[in-house]
Amino acid sequence: MAHNVDNEGKRQKPMPQKSVGFFVHQISGHDLLDLFGNAPTKIDACCLCYVVRGNIKVMVNIKDFNVVTNDFMVLFQGVIIQILEVSDDALVSIEAYSSAFLKQVNFWHIISPIMQHIIKNPVFSLNEEMGNFYRESFDIMKKAASFGASFMTHSIAESALVVAIDMLAGAIRSGMVKGVIIKSSSRDQVIVGEFMKSALENYRSEHKIAFYAHEASLSLSHFCNVISKSTGMTAQHIIMNLIIMDAKIQLKSSDIAVREIAQSLGFTSPTTFNRYFKTYTGMTPNDYRNATTAVSDNLTNTRNV
Repeated sequence: MAHNVDNEGKRQKPMPQKSVGFFVHQISGHDLLDLFGNAPTKIDACCLCYVVRGNIKVMVNIKDFNVVTNDFMVLFQGVIIQILEVSDDALVSIEAYSSAFLKQVNFWHIISPIMQHIIKNPVFSLNEEMGNFYRESFDIMKKAASFGASFMTHSIAESALVVAIDMLAGAIRSGMVKGVIIKSSSRDQVIVGEFMKSALENYRSEHKIAFYAHEASLSLSHFCNVISKSTGMTAQHIIMNLIIMDAKIQLKSSDIAVREIAQSLGFTSPTTFNRYFKTYTGMTPNDYRNATTAVSDNLTNTRNV
């Protein structure tokens, strides 16, 4: 039996954080709904999630994913998620690294070996052997965190992050992750990582790919070829996804005027923003807001029957 999201539910609860900027815990499906079910939520942390058991339907950015037992999901800072549905028995182990923590480590270098796949699909389906490894490693880190901040140092948390990502990259190379092959060179992986960091920081004000190519000290054609080859998407499509998902979260979860949303996303006029939004979604911002409001109202009426 699955539980649908209650869009009229309680105010979102903050995820607890250790003083070192590291949090590890096992969370039930019902708690996941409380945390991330009420509306799309922008993640201000890097979250490594291992599904111990059960089934979860989750929206990451603008795509829906079905995550099942033994799946491993990597959510980096700035992505937008919403838990849509969970099974009764769902249980997830989560390691979360705060934005303050990520600023103190070379995060984009650490994650670069798998960045190309995360952009396309943040869910990794592990074989049983690799699943057991992550189950045990999460249990170890949970025990370490229980000893308190005096034991759980910044260096231990950083080591846990590096090991988790490096082991995943090794599992991909060894064929222990279903359907994932890393093809890019290490240099290309670094370029993709640096682009994602810059894109997440600048997409509201910089829409032109030439800006990001200049930031990478590459010619426009070389930069575009690297991003396309490594991710399977154009750099422009990645920037578009960031803009559209930001617009959708503002339209769905607030009553901010469309002209203000347009301005916050770097558009010179509401007309330009409306045209851009409709090109990529097939509807105007107001049409999208009205449609999502109607769906929310229908869900509420159904629950009240």
